[in-house]
Amino acid sequence: MLQGFPQRGGNIDSRRHLFDKWAGSYDDAVQSDAGFPFAGYDRVLGKIVRLAAAEPGMRVLDLGTGTGNLAARFAAFGCTVIGVDFSIEMLAAARRKVPAAPFIRGDLTGGLTFLGGERFDLIVSAYVFHEFDLSTKVSILGSLVHERLTERGRIIIGDIAFSTVKEREEAHRRWTVQWDEEEDYWAVDEAIAACEKAGLHARYVQISCCGGVLSI
Repeated sequence: MLQGFPQRGGNIDSRRHLFDKWAGSYDDAVQSDAGFPFAGYDRVLGKIVRLAAAEPGMRVLDLGTGTGNLAARFAAFGCTVIGVDFSIEMLAAARRKVPAAPFIRGDLTGGLTFLGGERFDLIVSAYVFHEFDLSTKVSILGSLVHERLTERGRIIIGDIAFSTVKEREEAHRRWTVQWDEEEDYWAVDEAIAACEKAGLHARYVQISCCGGVLSI
């Protein structure tokens, strides 16, 4: 992985510590890197918002909200946004950016029980799901669809992603030095097949050489 970017290894407490340390430089990191892994970062976030067709009053859950970059875009449309992250320092940065929105500390893999029975018109996430292997990705998505979405709700995810397994393999060879072997970047052909098997209808659009948006 690029210098300054936390790697996935270690227990949950060590991961929190890494992201806490990263919070102060996160925005500069994602904006300044023109290549892998954050090429097209702003365009990916913009595409998430456009596909969401955000409107005032929509209830939006932002998973892995980080410093609040995506949450801020939905708040600007008058949406009611709740952000979730496991890093205290990331959440502090998000609160400074979007002071009107509630930001809650929580783990995406823990079932989101701290949200009670709340459901959302939109569930969004940016540059988070590559932390999970494919089976965990699909399991989380299935739970969100059944337990957290309104009847016509949607999930929209922007992340480090490639259209096919072959393209991911080619990217691995191209960016060997920067590639984090412990992260699970999307290969969308296999991801869509796994989603369909789980009863989830998914669509995908590639935005940059290493970034794209998946809609459920």
